[in-house]
Amino acid sequence: MPYIATKPGTAFRTFTDKDTFSGDGSTTVFDMQFAIAEAGQNDLQVFVAGALKIPGTDFTLGVDAAGDYKRITFTSAPASGTNNIVVLNPGTVEGELATVADNAITSGKLNVDAITGQTELAAQAADGDEYLIHDTSSGTLKRIAASNVTPNETLITGKDEITTGNVQGNDVLLIYDTSAGVLKKITKTAFDALQPVYSSVSPSNLLSGDGTGNYTIVITGVDFDSAATFKLVTDGGTDIAMDSVSRDSSTTLTGTVAKSKTNLTNANEPFDIVITNGNGLTVTSANAINIDAQPAWVTTAGSLGTIANYARSSYSVTVTATDPESGAINYALTTGTLPGGLSLNTSTGVISGNASAVGSNTTYSFTIEARDTASNATERNFTIAVNAPTVSSFTSSGTFSVPSGLSAVDVLVIAGGGAGGKSVPNGGGGGGAGGLIYRPGFPVTPGGSVSVTVGSGGPAPSGDSNPNPSHKGQDSAFGSLTAKGGGVGGTHNQAGVPGGSGGGAGRDGSSPDNYGNATQPNQSSDSGNYGFGFRGGESGQGGSQAGGGGGGAGGVGKDGFGSDSSPQPGTAAAGGDGKLYSISGSSVGYAGGGTASAQVTVTNQPLAYGGGNFGPANGQGWGPGSSGTANRGAGGGSGRGPGYSAGAGGKGIVIVSY
Repeated sequence: MPYIATKPGTAFRTFTDKDTFSGDGSTTVFDMQFAIAEAGQNDLQVFVAGALKIPGTDFTLGVDAAGDYKRITFTSAPASGTNNIVVLNPGTVEGELATVADNAITSGKLNVDAITGQTELAAQAADGDEYLIHDTSSGTLKRIAASNVTPNETLITGKDEITTGNVQGNDVLLIYDTSAGVLKKITKTAFDALQPVYSSVSPSNLLSGDGTGNYTIVITGVDFDSAATFKLVTDGGTDIAMDSVSRDSSTTLTGTVAKSKTNLTNANEPFDIVITNGNGLTVTSANAINIDAQPAWVTTAGSLGTIANYARSSYSVTVTATDPESGAINYALTTGTLPGGLSLNTSTGVISGNASAVGSNTTYSFTIEARDTASNATERNFTIAVNAPTVSSFTSSGTFSVPSGLSAVDVLVIAGGGAGGKSVPNGGGGGGAGGLIYRPGFPVTPGGSVSVTVGSGGPAPSGDSNPNPSHKGQDSAFGSLTAKGGGVGGTHNQAGVPGGSGGGAGRDGSSPDNYGNATQPNQSSDSGNYGFGFRGGESGQGGSQAGGGGGGAGGVGKDGFGSDSSPQPGTAAAGGDGKLYSISGSSVGYAGGGTASAQVTVTNQPLAYGGGNFGPANGQGWGPGSSGTANRGAGGGSGRGPGYSAGAGGKGIVIVSY
């Protein structure tokens, strides 16, 4: 073959080397001690268990991890055996090359290996210098002037990346300046001064229900330059620009953004924070911010219904709001008032209770706040209307037609009052008031009817005749509720007659406690449980000639002087108090006891709701008894003196409110 220069000197070969290996039945790769020429596999003699192996068929020659031709790979793993593999390696042929003359090597005689291991140029090449490069497309070496080589970002591609370890401040970083299109260097210390550093954000959980239309976000860190700004990035990678950002200092940025901005919802959380300095360097804090959405109302604003008076005992309605984060909701009344008798359950949102009656139809306006555990709050305005009661007053017997949908009513049932006692020589007892029943929430059948009976007052005795049990008041009734008629006042030496409220004893009765007892509280079922009535007063004893007052729905009749010091000598004993009710829309007194008479000068009794204050205005102890007030069930007053009759009992009444 031709040579580049003079013929080499005598060639020589090293001594043949012997390698032995032990097979294990699975290993196919074995590395020799010394390398052989690249194409020297045919020079190897390889024996397995004493059998010669054929190169290319039974084994191949290749490079080891260092790139040297030392590796033998068998096509089949040799069987297990100690030192059963023997390789004879003749080594490489070495010779001497003469000195090569200048310009004596053509490009066709060199390859890329010609530059491997050459001394590296430490200083930057001058424009007139040339580079020797390997043209991979043609497989040959070529030269290029240094002035035609422009460093670019590809020079750092593939270089080892520092991911761990300590980078010193004076270490140099290589940066590609895209604006200039060249590579530049910078120390780590100088680079850190240009890079913004994130520390924290406040708040990290934005409350959508904080009562404003914007979120205010404060970022803390270091090295924020004068043009520093920041933005948010959704979990899906969409940028959300802040509406304003102010640099408070090199360590603080404050930004605001409208809550209504697109994508700024808790459905897109968590949000990244990207801080950018004026030099373009950025830092990102991933998943830094969440949005805690405020509660959403389910119940529509406005009316929560109308409460009819009759339905107030069973009213209940629930207002509902939900938390997007599935947290608990607390409810609170923030403005306005609920109807009287109703209350709000702060945990469940239930508004319930017995609505208080109103004098006219009234609408209550109020605001309820729904607040979640993160203190987000949403308010909503509501109203509840309460209608004034519908009142049906029966002054005579009849039938109450129950409106459709009506299942309960409030009822006041008052029987007729009893007549007062008549006495010629001495004082008589006052008539007892009619029995009184007040039953709220009395059940009725919607669309049905209820029988109503209104009892008359006991008639006054005629002329100088004395009253008797036939002068009692008559019963009143509403369905199963029965109020008993009032008892009659006693005459001279006569006891008072029992009734709803008992009649007062007459003067000089057989015993001081000869009064009429009250029967109303002793009635069965609701008639007694919701009924009122009291006994009459005792008669006067000793020198007193006064009778006892008739019993009332609110108290016992006063005793005649002698056993009760309330009436002064010679004054009339007042009837027992009645009771006040507003079921008809205004406060009215019902079922007062009748006043007794006395022999001597008397004064009028100022006690309200009593039966008849008797006698003329000048207070003489002679005169007719006054009749009980009609449709109040009051007892009649006692009369005294020839020709003066006792007063009649007042007629009863039935009042239904719904």
